[in-house]
Amino acid sequence: MAIIILANFFVFLVVVAITIFIGLDLKKWPSWLYGLYGFLSGFLFGFLEFNDNGILGLSMNLTGSLQVGAIFAFLIMWGGATTRWKKQRFKY
Repeated sequence: MAIIILANFFVFLVVVAITIFIGLDLKKWPSWLYGLYGFLSGFLFGFLEFNDNGILGLSMNLTGSLQVGAIFAFLIMWGGATTRWKKQRFKY
């Protein structure tokens, strides 16, 4: 399970790069799906931890997972909205 979450993190990085490059229109609901994906990816990523042997495993840190999910969702939504705003304002 930890490998799947880690692989999803790398897919998330690609999605973030694409959405920040293209921009998000927050008036349309598909843009909010990117925020939901960011939250779910961060939520799952928050459960990963290294144990005493240095092996990647899962923990039951619910508050930490919610915080990481909120940060990931904020980053993808803020980055995409800022790019769209700059494209509209400066017309490049």
